[in-house]
Amino acid sequence: MDLIIRNGTVVSHKGRQIADVAVKDGKIFAVGYLGDMKGNKEIDAKGKFVIPGGIDTHTHHENPFQGCCGGDDFYTGSIAAACGGTTTMMDFSITDPGSLPYEFAQGRIKKALDRGIVIDFSFHCCLKEMSDAILEQVKDVIDLGLASFKVYMVYAKEKMMMDDGMLLDLIKEATKYGGLVGVHAENCAIADYNVAKAIERGDVDWMAHATTKPNLVEYEAIQRAITLARSCDTAMYIYHMSTKEGAQMLMDAQAEGRPVYAETCAHYLRLTDEIFTGDDGYLNLLSPPLRKKEDQNKLWEALSKKAIYCTGSDHAPFTIAEKSMRLEKGPDGKFIHDFTKVCNGAPGIELKLPTLINGVSEGKITWEQLVFANSYGAAKIFGMMGKKGELTPGADADIVIVDPNKEKTITGPEVLHMHCDHTPYKGLHFQGWPEMTILRGKIIVKDDEWVGDKGDGEFVKRRIEPEVLKTSSWYKD
Repeated sequence: MDLIIRNGTVVSHKGRQIADVAVKDGKIFAVGYLGDMKGNKEIDAKGKFVIPGGIDTHTHHENPFQGCCGGDDFYTGSIAAACGGTTTMMDFSITDPGSLPYEFAQGRIKKALDRGIVIDFSFHCCLKEMSDAILEQVKDVIDLGLASFKVYMVYAKEKMMMDDGMLLDLIKEATKYGGLVGVHAENCAIADYNVAKAIERGDVDWMAHATTKPNLVEYEAIQRAITLARSCDTAMYIYHMSTKEGAQMLMDAQAEGRPVYAETCAHYLRLTDEIFTGDDGYLNLLSPPLRKKEDQNKLWEALSKKAIYCTGSDHAPFTIAEKSMRLEKGPDGKFIHDFTKVCNGAPGIELKLPTLINGVSEGKITWEQLVFANSYGAAKIFGMMGKKGELTPGADADIVIVDPNKEKTITGPEVLHMHCDHTPYKGLHFQGWPEMTILRGKIIVKDDEWVGDKGDGEFVKRRIEPEVLKTSSWYKD
């Protein structure tokens, strides 16, 4: 064998066992007691947990937004992802106005490869407008391997929103060819109205970003998107879900076997809107906004019931300079609080898996539930089964070894690997940490240091299984 990992607790979404893992030619060869089988390299993982490599379903690299682009490119951001135990990331091909999605997606794939991305990757096709020419390319985009789509139900002023008629057209067309449509679920009319009233009152403190987008803004849009998908007898995916009401919808849908899927993000599981306060609260403004503790608790409950199938980071590494570039300073030299002048987005790609591990340490989820939300659910829903998400023979040898006893405090961005000069997780403590990341049999992170090579990453071509679009009953406890 090329590599054997011995004596670790190997975890799947169904259970765990003390076992060895053998790797040959970048693939899992065997899992179990391997006896005298030899490896060119052997690792003793006694006392450690051996899990499938993480799939981050939501990252933003080199995606311009509100005049900002972020400090990470595909190369630096993927190094940070790897150091956090992510071996596959799903970014976005957000088509520019006037361009066509197939050619644009080809350009995004090429850019990631040209940058030297160090982990495997795929893209969601994100559309901001609709036309006959765009609809005609939906099949081509799916055939290219981008089997999932994203639509903004918000950001009308930024000219990124598609209305319900356009969304319905996309759902109908994608359904013909096995594509899955998902949404950034926020009611634009309510949000924009609330913002206008807040400006009129002069109530534009950082916290107003959250109060102008209350839970209703998200869960009304979720319900509307689900209704449109059901009218086409297909599935709906909700990106970066943040509310307790949304979590309940997911649990209800799962109980009925309806194909309604969602991701939540690490920041909704660890942070609340309390960090919008203070002079530096603008650094943490993101959309949908951070919520209350009761929302966070409900999200963990949905994770424990495997009703939230995926997790992402929504990594948008806008720098301090970018976040503050439209803010004005007062006589005291401090920024005048005005949430309407701050680009939405925050970094976090390295802390998705550590947040889930910390949830295990705190008794909120089990290791099996972690694997489901960190890897398996995304692989199943987005068409990567057999290749990603499981430690089974024939699958890519994407493996993370976790030390459950290792502790780490995020003192600031200097202890992370991203190219962003701030982190919303500053001051937080984590119990349990990924100590080794293996991509297709190659060790790329060891003891918190990237040891891989530029260009290790490959594009993952995806095709979604028909049953995923028809029912969620493919998963049973």
